[in-house]
Amino acid sequence: MKLIMNEHFSNETITFDGFSFQNCCFTDCVIIITSMDFHFEGCSFYGSILHVDERLPVFEISHRLSQSTYDGDTRCFRDDCKYPRTQLSLPTATTH
Repeated sequence: MKLIMNEHFSNETITFDGFSFQNCCFTDCVIIITSMDFHFEGCSFYGSILHVDERLPVFEISHRLSQSTYDGDTRCFRDDCKYPRTQLSLPTATTH
């Protein structure tokens, strides 16, 4: 598998097959997955679209993607190690 590190892809069509992406950023990209022969770690996905071959196991693809966090405000998946989840204090509920 060919390793690609610390790259920023913007408005590109990228086939993940045969590649390992580390700490890459994909902005408004079309990502094509036709085999399970790929890996990504520490990557961010902003406004990108995934096209996955329907013969692939949906659970495994979604599991790989779930290793990142989806941010609805920015419409992106973010790696939690690079962008830790913010802890917010919530007000205490009272009952009457």
